[in-house]
Amino acid sequence: MSGAVTLPNPFTALRLLLVPLLWLLALAHQDAWLGAGLALAALTDVLDGRLARRYPRFKDGRFDSVADKVLTFSVVVWLVLLRPELFRQHPGLMLTATAVYAAALLVGWFKFRRVSGLHTHLGKLGGLVQAVFVVHAFVFSGYNPALLYMALGLFILASAEELLILLTHAAVDEEAVRSIVPYLRQRFGRA
Repeated sequence: MSGAVTLPNPFTALRLLLVPLLWLLALAHQDAWLGAGLALAALTDVLDGRLARRYPRFKDGRFDSVADKVLTFSVVVWLVLLRPELFRQHPGLMLTATAVYAAALLVGWFKFRRVSGLHTHLGKLGGLVQAVFVVHAFVFSGYNPALLYMALGLFILASAEELLILLTHAAVDEEAVRSIVPYLRQRFGRA
């Protein structure tokens, strides 16, 4: 697709435009509406990928990654504000998730001079479970511990995978790299 003009993906743009509205809902303690808005944001994340696959001119992984990171950061702040018990009851798990994610961001920045935005299979699965957890936590005014462990466990694994990819590759095509597995197979001689 070299030379082709890419356009902003309208679903990604919608996700970014939702963030200020979601902030207003969070600050007004409208938890159920916040949860519903997050469900809509998660849907835009699914739809932007489908649109990009069908119409490559809408394929802009960096724009999608910016939207994902803005929403992820916002969700963490909303959880701190509206569900502080998560952080009080699970400080080690929260610290581990933060540390591994921050390490991946920092390695991407220092090694490639940009915040990486890999769309790995593990990251996509984790994103789905995280969306279910967060929507549930806000809509039902509490949280499900099993969903929390699944969501954070997958978040940690996906962040660790991204960190390993960034550390083991001299260059990373963010549109092509979906897993660390092909690299490990090549490195350790398994075809």
